[in-house]
Amino acid sequence: MISKQELDMLLEIFHVQPVGYGYIDCICPMENAPAFIRELTKRSVRISGFTWWCHVTEDHEPCGIGGPKSRYDDGWYSEIEMGNVKEFSDNSEMLEYLEHGWKASPDYHPCFTPAFWLDVPKDWKNVQ
Repeated sequence: MISKQELDMLLEIFHVQPVGYGYIDCICPMENAPAFIRELTKRSVRISGFTWWCHVTEDHEPCGIGGPKSRYDDGWYSEIEMGNVKEFSDNSEMLEYLEHGWKASPDYHPCFTPAFWLDVPKDWKNVQ
């Protein structure tokens, strides 16, 4: 099993920003998402689902409601109302969707950024 310290290191390496406390809604830049998912899979960390957030910049208005300032670049993230967390049977199915299915989806927006819900021990808290 992955250690909390190792998971926190992966979050930093891939510029993944948890919203709030814990390991749900871990916003990951789309360009880092495939590698991040592969690293989690190698370490047997299951992604139980994800939500979408809009990356808001000076040149792009928010598509959703308020959210956190980005720690890694200019701008901030606005939460996209989805109704439910998007779930897949395993990390591989999610990776396939993000790499190949998402851009063909009628809901596609290039500003959308996934936020992963990581299946880790309930008592883990990430450092904010």
